[in-house]
Amino acid sequence: MTHRPTSALLVSLTLALFVSLALAAGAGAAAADTNTGTVTVENGSADGYTVTVAALNTSNQPVVDPTETTVENGTFSYETFDNATTYFIRLETENGAYYELVDATETPAFALNRSVSGTVVDEDGNPVSNATINVMSEHGPQVNQVTVADDGSFSIDPLQPNRTYSLRIEADGAVYRDVVSTDTTNTSREIELASPTDDRDVLELGGGQPVNHLMRVGPTDDGSGLFVVEILSIRNTADRPFVGSVAYEIPSNAETVAGAVQNERVNISSENGTAAVEASIEAGETVEVAAFYRTDSRSLEKPVGYDVESFALLLEQYNLSQAEFSSNLVEADMEMPMVTNTEPLAADDRISMRITNTTADNGTEATPTNSDDGDELPLVPLGLAFVGTIVGGLFVYRRF
Repeated sequence: MTHRPTSALLVSLTLALFVSLALAAGAGAAAADTNTGTVTVENGSADGYTVTVAALNTSNQPVVDPTETTVENGTFSYETFDNATTYFIRLETENGAYYELVDATETPAFALNRSVSGTVVDEDGNPVSNATINVMSEHGPQVNQVTVADDGSFSIDPLQPNRTYSLRIEADGAVYRDVVSTDTTNTSREIELASPTDDRDVLELGGGQPVNHLMRVGPTDDGSGLFVVEILSIRNTADRPFVGSVAYEIPSNAETVAGAVQNERVNISSENGTAAVEASIEAGETVEVAAFYRTDSRSLEKPVGYDVESFALLLEQYNLSQAEFSSNLVEADMEMPMVTNTEPLAADDRISMRITNTTADNGTEATPTNSDDGDELPLVPLGLAFVGTIVGGLFVYRRF
């Protein structure tokens, strides 16, 4: 069997193919033959297990809709197609899900005969009982999830042989990573979890290039103020998880609405011009953290809050002719209304903007932003997906 490395493609395929998200299958696929796979379970039977097969072309697109079959007498069969080069196969059992990615000529073979067990302890060797272990396939998707017992013990089975599994461990609001292999029949491990830190000094801006500090600004629901989403690309430089608050300097007249980490809503609080977004960040991990807030006027002034090389402010529902900015910000040569920093900004440097005219060049008024405190937050999506859309323009601007 040829094992291929974990990739975002496989994660996406699993979510799309096996969580009932619609995929458009290629047209004109003609069945060429059938292929047979095997499933063996140590001290048990695989009969009745569900197998889902996605036939993919050279562009890794499905050529037909994914098909389902079941295991009978330890085998399963599926159709092959002339224009399919690989097959992504998911085996679902009562204990979890298992994955194979095979070429058109390969025979998929699932062997469930390995186990991993051990204990989870803290730095003093005491058992950690309130932990959950998510077991991730080498192809990316989750295999299963187990809960650690009161004495810190855990057991994960069955697993496939000669595989490397990633473990995502959640305990006391912190997230840890570990890796186990199944080269031997029974693998025993002691997993030590370092105590998380809440020291903000371990946090720094990182990733999100070329922008790791982004502000998106638009009108509030009644048009009298501004709604702001301030996004930081934050890296935890510590050797342990960070569990605490990410601080933002906000205008004195700002009202906080919500916080988000990697697009997931989290708690936010504010006091004396500082907002605090509660976050859990793995050791060495970089995440997108956002603060949602609004002002009661169409202007804002604030310290940057972090030393930053790459800062950008994007207008929503306004254009640049309607606004004035502080001298340390300059128009970016892009189709979208955006300004960026002329030189690196220090944490205590102040930036400001003011909407001077609510009527755009085309004579239309700015469309208010829905800034209710409900689940539907404005100016979404956050983070890397959006930052990626401005990479090209800022690269050109900074280079020339």
